Amino acid sequence: MLNEIYDLYINGMGVHRIVTLLNDRDEPVWNQFKGRTKNGWFYSYIYRLLTKRTVLGEYVTNNGRTLATDFYPQAISAEKFNQAQATLSMRKSNQKRSKNQNRNLLTQLVFCEQCGGGAHFEHTTDTVQTYKKVSGEVVNYRRKTYRRLRCDRSRRKHSCDNPTILNYDVVEKTVLDELLPRLVDQQTESQKLAELREKLAELGRQKDASQARLDNIIDAIADGGGKALVERATALESEVEKQSQTIKDLQKQLAVETAKPSSDDDMVLVESLRAELVSEDDDIRIYARGRVNIALRRLLHRIEITAYHTFIVWSTEDAWWRFDEDGALLDGEQIWRAA
Repeated sequence: MLNEIYDLYINGMGVHRIVTLLNDRDEPVWNQFKGRTKNGWFYSYIYRLLTKRTVLGEYVTNNGRTLATDFYPQAISAEKFNQAQATLSMRKSNQKRSKNQNRNLLTQLVFCEQCGGGAHFEHTTDTVQTYKKVSGEVVNYRRKTYRRLRCDRSRRKHSCDNPTILNYDVVEKTVLDELLPRLVDQQTESQKLAELREKLAELGRQKDASQARLDNIIDAIADGGGKALVERATALESEVEKQSQTIKDLQKQLAVETAKPSSDDDMVLVESLRAELVSEDDDIRIYARGRVNIALRRLLHRIEITAYHTFIVWSTEDAWWRFDEDGALLDGEQIWRAA
């Protein structure tokens, strides 16, 4: 059961949906709930299962100190735990599903180029609204069905006047049909992964240098060094301890990044779910769109709405493509490099 919860979450199902699934099928609640077993599964408990290192068999104190790595039976592999942490970091603890979630395949990917703020996703359906005039006459208006993207700050007239309003369906189709095939030859190692490796190497060098200085001072103290050397040794010991903790934290981050699927795996996943993205079955469609959203957020850096009725898709911080409001390719860094 615990492995199933992890698999569902890693594959794009949110905490709320997992809770609903477990309660819908009357899955027995575990004893840890004590007196709350009759109330079913709770969101907070699923979140704890996904974040507590107890599932790895570790005993960790409330202040984060690991006292033992094999105190409990290990229930989840380290690889799967890291994959869950990678998914959690992408979701940014925003587990509550709004009415628009999973309709928008580009959630947390689209921003305004002008102000840097997030984009607003607007979805209206073909409905009839009734309006009563002052005269008492009742008029029926039929609302058109559309899905649009625009700068949220501009929409609210707050610190931005970007006038561009994009057809969401054009942007989604452009990303899936035009952009993803261009990423086939892109390097699979993320820039964040490379930066973490570089930081670890440099911190390791600095720690080794600090340790060497500390060893020299300890030798000098053993030969009869004075109070100043003792104070210097104490300061260096503190510095080495801080450097060791920083290295440990970075190693955990590196493990999480390494656990993320490669870009090839993500593109295969997106392609395999294309038909389910428009399924008439709500559960199938929502689950598929959730999984693809997570994959796209790993594959793409960001999408920017410009003030000139165009949008730019950044695959990395250095590679980009610009499209017009109809999805036609205008230019891009990758094209110039190929030329």
